[in-house]
Amino acid sequence: MTTTEHTGIITPEAVVLDVETAGFASRILAGVIDMAAIVISMALVGGIVSIILGGGDSTSQTVFAFTFFALIFGYPILFETFMRGRTPGKVALGLRAVTIDGAPIRLREATLRAMGGIVDRLLPPGGITGAIFVTITPRNQRVGDLIAGTIVIRDPVKFVPSPALWFSAPAGLETFAESIDPTAITVEQYTVIRSFLTRGATLSPEIRYALATDFADRLAATIRHQNHRAVQPEYFLICAMARYQRRFGPGRANSVAVS
Repeated sequence: MTTTEHTGIITPEAVVLDVETAGFASRILAGVIDMAAIVISMALVGGIVSIILGGGDSTSQTVFAFTFFALIFGYPILFETFMRGRTPGKVALGLRAVTIDGAPIRLREATLRAMGGIVDRLLPPGGITGAIFVTITPRNQRVGDLIAGTIVIRDPVKFVPSPALWFSAPAGLETFAESIDPTAITVEQYTVIRSFLTRGATLSPEIRYALATDFADRLAATIRHQNHRAVQPEYFLICAMARYQRRFGPGRANSVAVS
């Protein structure tokens, strides 16, 4: 099975995002790359241990066994925690693990995913359990995903929605927009706010204003902007998106006005 599926994830702000979940083949290939990295690391450690302690004695066997379990658990936990849901294998295949509401995973989710990997990869027959769950679950989740409440998606950094949309600062707020530093804005925040701004017209005025205010307060806290309430919440978001796109770019796009 090589196909991927689209699924809707609902963020805590009640915005529905359409994402592409990683299919069976891409997850297997990513897993093979990660396992190869683990095996190479084990071989290097084994060689060093053999040189220092000699091979075959109980001490070297204990060190090797400890290294095996440390790598099996530590490798995914370390990379997924500090690389925001990615391992070298996922990076190579353009994949990312996120929570079911679209947020980046943290240490807790990465640890639970690694614990679920015992069932997915290590219990006999090796790897079959995880493959079966990825195939039969609606969101292509393995056991570790189900335990941690995560899904693996096509990385939005590499798979930018098409056509992309350019945001421009509202007339008269160009100088205000220049006061916004977009460096701390995450890909997840950009994706959620972009979705809200492009779909705001479908919301009732009350809900639209409430969501805009909530988004603006959260974003201002993230980027440490002290004067965001000097303009309307939605205008602040548009200015922030314009600055983000100017810095990082949304891909090929047409300029649009958001009302």
